[in-house]
Amino acid sequence: MPELISFSYYDSPFQVFFSELTDRALTQPELLLHSPGTIVTLEKKQRPYLYWRVYTAEGRRQDIYIGAKDDADTATTLEAAQSRIAEARRFADDSRALRKQGYAAADNSAALTLAALFNAGVFRHGAMLVGTHAYGALLNSLGVRVAANYFTEDIDIARYDTIQLAARPERSFLDILCRSGLRFVKVPRLDARKASTSFKVRGQKLRVDLLVPGDARYSSRLIPELGAHASALPYLDYLLAAPRNGIILGRDHVIPVKVPDPARYCLHKLIVATLRVATSAGKEAKDISQAALLTAVLCDKFEADLESAAKAVPEKARSRALKSARRARALLPASRAAARDFLDSLSTLWRAR
Repeated sequence: MPELISFSYYDSPFQVFFSELTDRALTQPELLLHSPGTIVTLEKKQRPYLYWRVYTAEGRRQDIYIGAKDDADTATTLEAAQSRIAEARRFADDSRALRKQGYAAADNSAALTLAALFNAGVFRHGAMLVGTHAYGALLNSLGVRVAANYFTEDIDIARYDTIQLAARPERSFLDILCRSGLRFVKVPRLDARKASTSFKVRGQKLRVDLLVPGDARYSSRLIPELGAHASALPYLDYLLAAPRNGIILGRDHVIPVKVPDPARYCLHKLIVATLRVATSAGKEAKDISQAALLTAVLCDKFEADLESAAKAVPEKARSRALKSARRARALLPASRAAARDFLDSLSTLWRAR
């Protein structure tokens, strides 16, 4: 017997706090790729010099030179560094307050990776965070607390338009990832003739996958502006059609990202669950569970969005969604009558069209 989904909502003050934090986070022009750090004084040849002491992604100490303590020009540089430290610490404190309440968050390596992608301009236009990290961001934005552990080491980045990168010297997507301070490498394909679409950190499970809309052949396609290839996935264009702003909570960061529309994410999960191969039964079950939970939440808050997203599902994908909808309905308790009725109504809705 499958376990019924359950969730609760955060108290209103925390939902307001999260909304305000999101608004503030979206104004950040650039994120630190190290700890907030502190200002230290080091003596050299009996003269005091100021440094900004930070720690990198791999825990290495780094002293960033500010200037001679008694130099008049140092004051401006010091003030700028202190301002960035204060801002970073405030974001870190706010993130910690929400994480203590149970808000979904990325681990430090994933957060630094996403911060590097943000700094490069990947999320400003053209790319979206999808997959489990996006699911966590959506639950946070909807004020939903869940007990289940759905965290993952994978980061899925999907391209929906030409990515407008910031003016930086990085030559490729791999270069951007390495700006995080983590030792990323390309993951070779089983067929050496095929281009890699995944990147992994040496000695860690963290993996970044590039995705683009495609057909059922799961081919790879070049993303010229990133100098990298991406896996082409069927029905991804439906998910990517309505990007929205979101944030990811990290230990030291609150990272602005683009995420999918929650209603489209919900229905897309119903579709892709049927595409899982036999060896991915665990992922298939997770897709169904996420769809069931989001259906319940959206029926509480934005039922019209669900109906609009359902009308936009491609005709060729509807039979797949219906097959999964029956399984998702079985995960909903009787108290979630509106969500169960919505899933039941999909066949009628699509037949009428």
